[in-house]
Order: sequence, then C-alpha cells, then structure tokens
Amino acid sequence: MYKFSVSGLRGKAFLEVFPFDFFSFSYLFSKKQKEEKILVGYDTRPSSEVFYFSALAGIFQSGKDVIDCGIIPTPTLVFASKEFKLPGIVITASHNPVDENGLKFVKAGRFLFEKEIRLLKLEKIKKELKRKPKIEVLNKEEIFFKHAQKMKENIGAQFENFSDFKVGIDGVNGSVSSEIHYFCNFFSLNFSPLFLKEKIEKDFPRAPEPSSEALKMLSNLVKEKGLHLGIGFDPDGDRAAFVCENGEILSEEYTLPLSLLYYLHYKKSPVVCNFSTSLLVNDVCERFGVPLYRTKVGESNVVYQMIKRKSFIGGEGNGGVIVKDVNLTRDGLVAFYLILSLIKEKEKPLSILKKSFNDYIIIKRKLKAKKALFLKMKAKIKKEVKRLFKKDLIINEEDGLFLYQRNFLFHLRPANTEKVLRLIINADDEKIVEKLYEILCVE
Repeated sequence: MYKFSVSGLRGKAFLEVFPFDFFSFSYLFSKKQKEEKILVGYDTRPSSEVFYFSALAGIFQSGKDVIDCGIIPTPTLVFASKEFKLPGIVITASHNPVDENGLKFVKAGRFLFEKEIRLLKLEKIKKELKRKPKIEVLNKEEIFFKHAQKMKENIGAQFENFSDFKVGIDGVNGSVSSEIHYFCNFFSLNFSPLFLKEKIEKDFPRAPEPSSEALKMLSNLVKEKGLHLGIGFDPDGDRAAFVCENGEILSEEYTLPLSLLYYLHYKKSPVVCNFSTSLLVNDVCERFGVPLYRTKVGESNVVYQMIKRKSFIGGEGNGGVIVKDVNLTRDGLVAFYLILSLIKEKEKPLSILKKSFNDYIIIKRKLKAKKALFLKMKAKIKKEVKRLFKKDLIINEEDGLFLYQRNFLFHLRPANTEKVLRLIINADDEKIVEKLYEILCVE
C-alpha cells in the first residue's frame, strides 16, 4: 500500500504505487485548481516516464491542459509555478531508493500544506473531457535563467562571477543534472562533473541521499583535482551537502547553518527549521540575534511557519535551504549559491569556515520498529529523560518525541516517507549521548 503524507504520494513502483494511483491523484488535484494549465515534470528514475503519462491522463481527464517540463529539478518546477502563477505536479521520490516513486503537488510556488493534502481524497472520477487537451513545452532555458537571476538579485552581495572557483559537482544522475550546466555557465563557475547524466539505467550510481558515505567519490575527486570544494545533491535537487577543499565531507547538517552565516549578515530575519535540525542553527541565530522557530518535519510545515512568522530563510537538517525571495521550497542550487558567496566574501576555505561552529556530536539513525513499539519507547524515554535532565527541559510531542536543552537535542519520530523511525541525537557532551543511548537501549 502506498504512503500518502505531507510529502505527497510515495511507494515502491508497481508494488505499492501503480499507474492508476498517479492518474487518480493527478485528476483529483487538477480538478480542484481554478487555472486551466498544470505544470508537469519528472525525475530520472526508470519508472518516472510511465507514471508521467499516467499523470497526464489524469490531468486531461479533469479537463485541464499541460505544460510539459520534462526532466526537471523539483525546486525549479516550484520556481516555475511561482513565475507563471500555475499549479504543478512532480513525479519523484526525492532521496528515496530508485525502486520507489511518488507525486508532489505544487500550488502558487509552494507544496501543498498538510491540511490541503488531506483534501485530496479519492472520489469518484467523472468523465470531464469536453475538448481535445493541449500540451505546451516549457522553455527550460528561460526558467533556468530566471532561477539564477533571482538568486543573484535577492541574496547578499549579489555575486555573479565565480570564475576563480573550481568545484566538483555530483548530481547522482538525477534531474538536477539538467540545470547544473546552465547554473555554472551563468555564474562563470569552473566545474568537474561526477554523475551528471540525465538518465538512470538501472540504479543510482550511489546512495540517493547526499550522506558522508555517499560522497566518498566526490571527496576523492576534490582531492585529486585540487578543487576549492565539492557539492553533492539528491536526485531531484532539493537537498545538498558539501565537501571541503581538503576532502573532508561535511554532514548535511552544515548546509543550513553555513547558508545562514552568509544570508543573515545581509538580511536579519527569523529562522524556521524542523525539530530534527541540529543545534548548529541555534548557534548561528544567537550569533545574529534572530529568533529560531522549530516545527514538524516536512518541507511544507517549514514553509507554513515561515509565512506565519514572516521569515525569509529556513530549511531542514537534511541539506535543504529555503530562501523565500527566491523559491518557497528547499532548493539545492540556492544553497550552492549561498555557500559559494560565503567562501568568496570571507576569502576562507570551507574547512576553516566550518571550524567557526561548535563541534557537536551529531548522530542520525533509522530504526526498524512498529508504531506500537514506538509508543512504548516514547513513554519510557520521556520518563527517564525527565529524571536525568530536570533543568529547562523542553518536551514536545507534536511530531514524535522532541526533547531539548540548550546543550542537547533528541528527536525520535515515525518517518513520513519510509516505514522506519528516524532518530537524531545532537549534543556537546559525549556523556549526554551515552545516557540517551542507554535509555533507548540502542547498541
């Protein structure tokens, strides 16, 4: 059975999600839109093209026309939605394994909020095809130009030339590869490519999440060619992680705080992130004297709070950065531009800039456990943590179990897109981590 959550539709292709699901949900989404055209794009997974045509059929059944975006990074389709004031659909499973796929729904330059997703319930599909539908083709070069131009005009010192940089870029052969060449040409950036094909033959060339393990080949490329830095994306380009000039692979938890370090210097703003984002973000917000608001995991939850809190920048600890004036979604290329600008302005390599942060212990795990076990674990953990950490302890159960003191953060929750529990422990003291592990009974 597919999973339908704040992240949209997800499941194993042809085992949990089928062409009819893409047809049905595309129909239901499209018929609720007042606009007559729907943007549609997809990623490079082998199953995406089949599901793309199923989605087209659903849109046509609703009586709407289509603007075909082809293979396109998810953030860029969201950007196009904002530019053209049109709703859109993306066929992608983002960072999930290659045998999975899904649908994301875009409206007014953002993904649907949680309450809007709930309204997309399966209803009886009516025959509404009253005329021959039309398909237009998106001018991707035009939207790539506007995307890059928007970054330059709305971020910091408005740098437009990075010709003194040499970078390694790993696009995991995902849809983000389609825009990389244009981005680098626009900003005069010299780059060495790694996995920048717009096609997947059988599987991704590495794990789709830009984790430290996945970016080892990029690290080797940076060291061998003497590059200034490396960047690794997830397949649809909404998340990014970085490699220092010395080959050190930074956790994706550094992407948002490094971006904030540059952005907040020019524009003070409240910051929004999710409960699973590390304490590094707290440090930057305190440095610039701006408030930090945390919310449930899920990109649309962060965007909702950004709008509510009048925040111009936010993101998640998974390598996702959102700059409201550019794109109201996580955007890996925006993160890339921010960190290139930070290095250029500070005239310091990434390894030195990283040392300006506290050296927290950051542990992330996926735990296989059913919901009933999670509820038992939650009660036990809450009781023990209250006993051990009495002073200024914040407990929030809005999204799993979130525990916070200024020197540690603990978040355990059922994943939105996978049948696992996601755990993050973040602390400045190894003894605290050991205590939390003892409570969890994790070896």
